[in-house]
Amino acid sequence: MELPSITLFGVLLISSSSGCYEPDVSLEKLKDFHRRRLQVLIEAGPDMLALKTIPNKLEARACIELLEEENVQIPSWIRFTTVDGENAPSGESFEDCLEVINNSNRVHAVGINCAPPHFIDNLICKFKHPSKYFDDHDFESHARRWRDLGAKIIGGCCRTTPLTIKIISDALGEKS
Repeated sequence: MELPSITLFGVLLISSSSGCYEPDVSLEKLKDFHRRRLQVLIEAGPDMLALKTIPNKLEARACIELLEEENVQIPSWIRFTTVDGENAPSGESFEDCLEVINNSNRVHAVGINCAPPHFIDNLICKFKHPSKYFDDHDFESHARRWRDLGAKIIGGCCRTTPLTIKIISDALGEKS
């Protein structure tokens, strides 16, 4: 399966993943920034498209509007990040960020990445109702609980190792 991704504006352009962009970063500027990257990925013909590590409502909106403007027919998903298990790095609540997604038929899944495992439980519940942060073994019990809370896709991000994926796979392979 081909799964290319577009990552957030802040990391690529201003070395910031805080989601608190300068006042001159508008919806149009974010769309302009992501447009060509999206077009290149679409031309490659992936099976799915990930919009990852989204730190705020504005960037989520820009990504969704781009999917609509470019008439993207590829299943897409958005992954947010969190600093506290309640809010995006920008300080906006996840309910506010998810509000943008709820009215889109272009986004097929929502996820979380670059967050400690203990933040995920609360966020999965929000989805259902509109250095190193962790040890690989933290995922064992968390993965089962996330599945039981309704998560359909469980994986990792930039700090995930092959051992992490094996631990998740083994944990979810158990029928408890």
